[in-house]
Amino acid sequence: MKGQVATEYLIIVSVAFAILIPLTFYVNELLMGYRDNSKVSRAWTAVKKLGESTDWVYSQGPPAKITLQVYIPDDVDEITLNDKTFIFKIKTSSGISDVFYTTVTDLDGYLPKKSGYYQVSLTAFSNYVNVSVV
Repeated sequence: MKGQVATEYLIIVSVAFAILIPLTFYVNELLMGYRDNSKVSRAWTAVKKLGESTDWVYSQGPPAKITLQVYIPDDVDEITLNDKTFIFKIKTSSGISDVFYTTVTDLDGYLPKKSGYYQVSLTAFSNYVNVSVV
């Protein structure tokens, strides 16, 4: 009788683990996907805000200037201001994702890759916009 009860408990626990272990892996994959989407979405928001504001400042001409508050998300591998393009390289579970925005003018300056809120100043010059952290 005691052997039968122990066997029944073993079967119940085995079935529970057979259900919970795959469910745990599935939920973990969903959470990783959500985190990756969240990081890329935040990076896109920052890049779009910077790009559209750069275009606006450049269209106003010198000495137009604007200061924005921009959030740099977690896991930013690199931020590049390359000719007319803001490029954020974001680390995700599937590798590096590039988030970029191409402006109408050349860019000059620097943005930090450390996560956080920054006051970014955009200043128009005759043929480029200077990007700097205040």
